[in-house]
Amino acid sequence: MTASPSLDRGARTEDDADWVMLLLAWLLYFSFALTVASLAPIVGTVRSDLDLSYGEVGLVLGGWQLTYLAAAFPVGYLVDRFDPRWVLFGGALFVAGSQLARSLATGFPTLLAAVALLGLGGPVMSVGLPKVVAEFFTGRSRATASGVYMTGAHVGHATALASTAVLVAAVGDWRIALRCYAVVVVVIAVAWVVTAKPVSRGDVGVRTPLLAGTWHVARAPGFWVVVAIGFAGFLGSHGYRNWLPTMLADAGMSATRAGVIAALPALLGILGSIVVLQVGAGRHRRTTTIVLLLVVSVSMTTATLVEGPLLYLTVGLEGFCAAALVPLMMNTLMELPEIGPRHVGAAAAVYFTVGELGGFAGPTLVGAVVGATGTFTAGVGALSFVMAAMVLVAVRMPQPKTAS
Repeated sequence: MTASPSLDRGARTEDDADWVMLLLAWLLYFSFALTVASLAPIVGTVRSDLDLSYGEVGLVLGGWQLTYLAAAFPVGYLVDRFDPRWVLFGGALFVAGSQLARSLATGFPTLLAAVALLGLGGPVMSVGLPKVVAEFFTGRSRATASGVYMTGAHVGHATALASTAVLVAAVGDWRIALRCYAVVVVVIAVAWVVTAKPVSRGDVGVRTPLLAGTWHVARAPGFWVVVAIGFAGFLGSHGYRNWLPTMLADAGMSATRAGVIAALPALLGILGSIVVLQVGAGRHRRTTTIVLLLVVSVSMTTATLVEGPLLYLTVGLEGFCAAALVPLMMNTLMELPEIGPRHVGAAAAVYFTVGELGGFAGPTLVGAVVGATGTFTAGVGALSFVMAAMVLVAVRMPQPKTAS
């Protein structure tokens, strides 16, 4: 069989890159994260307007991960077999549809269904974008791109947390605010499909079948170690950050101030995604992963016990370190010789499917514990324990032969 162009690119240079595609990938992840985080800053308002309990809010915040679980494997197959340009465009439209449907919710069932719709667009982003990076970048440029495109998610998350309450105050209605965000997502989707380059591959049509591809990546040495760490990262990040604005407001902060402080993890995550990948994506990735897990664990617990400048420091430090885990794990998968660009869609599908189980369990667990105890300390403590326990798994992190 003739080698695919992606492999030919790798043969020509160790640092082949397409930065226009990276910018477009960044915008798509921005739009996705903007939608994911748009409810968190206005939970109090939405909960009051729709008469929701804390437990129902917890289910809503994590509800899209359930849909994600059903969609991730088929999406991985589509991304590996067809041009990601059109698959990602369709995913972006689902993201916009979820944002619009939220603005039309009348109670718990309709809001949960609207958020669940995001689970159809979510896996397209999280599985399709690594495929774009793997196809258009090689060598050290791939490690850089893995960190950079992830910053789109952090900027989108921070934008939602910092501006949603302000936007609601400006337009006078949380429903109108969410519709404004839906328009932003549609504009980005159109820019992507008009500007993005097709992935031209000589082996299109003879890709590994869905089950065979999944079985192939599942047997790769070290694969499940990476997946387990990803699960813990999603559990901690989704559980902690979805509830952080409410946790701060519960401590007496205004909704606007709580939203700004809750945006710190996403803002510091921009630096973390890039800096940590540059330092720790090579032979130090195992040590880097262990340090990240420990810092995240300690920072989350500390944030429930302190206030003032120390609170800002711990919230920001958690964001800096937690944000680096996902791109570090994805870069590890891309560099495993058994996976590479050819099977990264299937590998990402498994990784994000298991990860989103943690993404659903995190906010649901915290919401249930808060409802039972009336305090966030125990719920966040449980998340911190899981992150610390992952150190025992991280000592078996694979060291890809191609790591730079």
